[in-house]
Amino acid sequence: MDLNLEGKKVVVTGGSRGLGRAIAEQFLAEGAEVSTCARGEAGLAQALDEMRAAGGKVHGAALDVRDAAAFRTWIDQAGAEMNGIDILVSNVSTRLQGADEAWWRNSFETDFLQHARAAEQALPFLKKSDAPSIVFISSIAAVLTNLPPDELAYGVMKAGLVNYAGQLSARLSRDAIRVNVVSPGPIHFEGGTWDAIRQANPKLFEAAARLPQLGRHGTPKEVAKSAVFLASPASSYTTGVNLRIDGGAVKTANF
Repeated sequence: MDLNLEGKKVVVTGGSRGLGRAIAEQFLAEGAEVSTCARGEAGLAQALDEMRAAGGKVHGAALDVRDAAAFRTWIDQAGAEMNGIDILVSNVSTRLQGADEAWWRNSFETDFLQHARAAEQALPFLKKSDAPSIVFISSIAAVLTNLPPDELAYGVMKAGLVNYAGQLSARLSRDAIRVNVVSPGPIHFEGGTWDAIRQANPKLFEAAARLPQLGRHGTPKEVAKSAVFLASPASSYTTGVNLRIDGGAVKTANF
């Protein structure tokens, strides 16, 4: 299927590894131009070099998305460098450790506010596109009530992100800007959260693999393919959707 992404200008946050990198690479494979960011300068530089070596037209900058001024400036620069933004995939996320008010504030900054900030800053560019789209990366943690203690704030923020995306899809429909969400289940990749759990707590890792009906962890590429389709013009009549990509881990009808 032709996703009609050739020449499209795409911003993907957190593209140096894991889901973000897989999504960026999938866009590049479809002929899009990509701009990405990540906190780690060395890791980002290596990722950019490898994506360029594979023939991708990709740009990047090292920054912390919680730094509002730097983040907004980067999105403006990305739009200027690519001569527009057609698609925004807001992907950056983390599981912060803590149990006090500072932890809640930091979780809000990392797992909610920066997503809203990205959408607001990209909006002037998206309004000029002929196929504008936003995809937020949430998590099935948004609907789970039996989460580990260190994911309490994480689950709350992800739930807020799903609600925000739904409201945004209604408000931006007048500008023909589609807004959707992808909610992955347990995704395993080297250096990621579940990789750390695999090494520190193999029993928990194995239990998580049994949670999905498919009986295994997912891969970043499996999420990326669905996310890129949802963002693409090939999915032009889809907005306000929360697409769970979890191997059947959440065992409810998804009305």
